[in-house]
Amino acid sequence: MRERNQFKLTIVGPGAMGCLLAATLNKQDCHVSLLDYKPDRAERLKKTGIKVMSSNEAWTVFPNVTAEPEALGAQDWVIVFVKAVQTADAVKRIGPLIGPRTLVVTLQNGIGHESTLSKIVKPELIALGVTSQGATLLNEGRVRHAGSGPTTLGLVVHNPEAKGRLISLVTLLNNAGWPSQVVEYIHPHIWRKLIVNVGINALTALCCLTNGKLPQHPESLRLQKLAVTEAWTLSLKKGIPLDLSLEEAHDMVNSVCKATAENKSSMLQDRIKNRPTEIDYINGAITEMGGELGVATPVNEVLTLLVRLNSRLGWKYPVNIKRY
Repeated sequence: MRERNQFKLTIVGPGAMGCLLAATLNKQDCHVSLLDYKPDRAERLKKTGIKVMSSNEAWTVFPNVTAEPEALGAQDWVIVFVKAVQTADAVKRIGPLIGPRTLVVTLQNGIGHESTLSKIVKPELIALGVTSQGATLLNEGRVRHAGSGPTTLGLVVHNPEAKGRLISLVTLLNNAGWPSQVVEYIHPHIWRKLIVNVGINALTALCCLTNGKLPQHPESLRLQKLAVTEAWTLSLKKGIPLDLSLEEAHDMVNSVCKATAENKSSMLQDRIKNRPTEIDYINGAITEMGGELGVATPVNEVLTLLVRLNSRLGWKYPVNIKRY
């Protein structure tokens, strides 16, 4: 077994979460590279480093940042942190990183990423995950660490050899102060996170509300409950063992709203900056699966259409959203 700083690990995407994880690992002398698709930005990040700020500390590190995957070669692990809408483009670029034993891990929002990743890597070498780490990209290479929480990972297909390498990755993350665990069946965890995103992201983006404001308005609270009910019902139809009653699902979403009260959801941040959103991988995915399985999802469909229209029109958001 190689020492942890001899492993090759590449994080794909210099967004908030990608920068946070790269900085966290680099701080612990782990060999980590950060892959960007913009050569000019990669050069700037290489020179200025990544700065992480939290409530009690700040630090700057200088991980290897590149836009040339060919220069990195085959990796032990590739962690995908790009936006869901960028997954297909990322897959086209990460071929040089994939060797016969490379484990590809996605910690993206939404569902369905494994089908895109399987175009470049075997399903038994793909791991899905969810994380409660919170990060906001303040500027290029400048991240606010909003809060720490657990990360849960699991393989798409049972594979003892790949599981051993996934456990090694989790050990590396834990040693770096990024609490993580491996589970046998990851899909219930993916769906719990999906249900939370279904109940928060689109509504915050459309109403220009921070997470904590959603339950404070009867209209947004009602819409949230309706959207979550549809997603929860669909999970039953698909046979996903959530181990949550409908009431517990609503309570889970409400708890996340309270715990992240001042946060702007990733979808709201995307809309403020007029970037493509992940709506088709969250509420849109619920609507698509509902149509396939005969489960009515009218609220999720309306939310999806409104976010798409909003993006098309390029509606400008007020700078200060706290007054809502």
